[in-house]
Amino acid sequence: MTAQPPWKAPTIVQEESLMIMNSMTRKKEKFVTIDGSKNINWYMCGPTVYAPSHMGHARTYLGFDIIRRILQDHFHYNVLLVMNITDIDDKIIERSNENGIHHLELTRKFEAEFHRDMQALGVSPPDVLTRVTEYMEEIVVYIEQIIKKGLAYESNGSVYFDVKAFEAVPECHYCKLAPEQ
Repeated sequence: MTAQPPWKAPTIVQEESLMIMNSMTRKKEKFVTIDGSKNINWYMCGPTVYAPSHMGHARTYLGFDIIRRILQDHFHYNVLLVMNITDIDDKIIERSNENGIHHLELTRKFEAEFHRDMQALGVSPPDVLTRVTEYMEEIVVYIEQIIKKGLAYESNGSVYFDVKAFEAVPECHYCKLAPEQ
């Protein structure tokens, strides 16, 4: 038998690049950050905390955690992950009234359960955690501004975003995950 020749490392070193599927162009394209650096600021919606976590939460946050780790560990991006917890909405108010407790007591309980469940699954926690109740003033000001611009309207005590009015503004484009939607 002849001996295996020694292995030689390739002489051409290619820079690793991350290719992603662009749902707008339907093509794989090189991933680039807004400023061309290795810094990614990632906002992720967190759960609406009025009931125990379920398999949908597990699948969602486990999947995003895998993507985050690939970005950090394989492609060496610096990922700043901000997650928001929805701790006030109609379902939360209804559930807290059913249980005769303050909405914050209800949401803090289920938020703590969510974090314990994610930790048990090995999901890395977000770098920054926010809650809707911490930004109510800013949310109200923002809603007032979009109503004033004619991009939202009030009906029966609720405010609705007016997609058609937004699309009519030349410099505004309503992003859709797929162009045909």
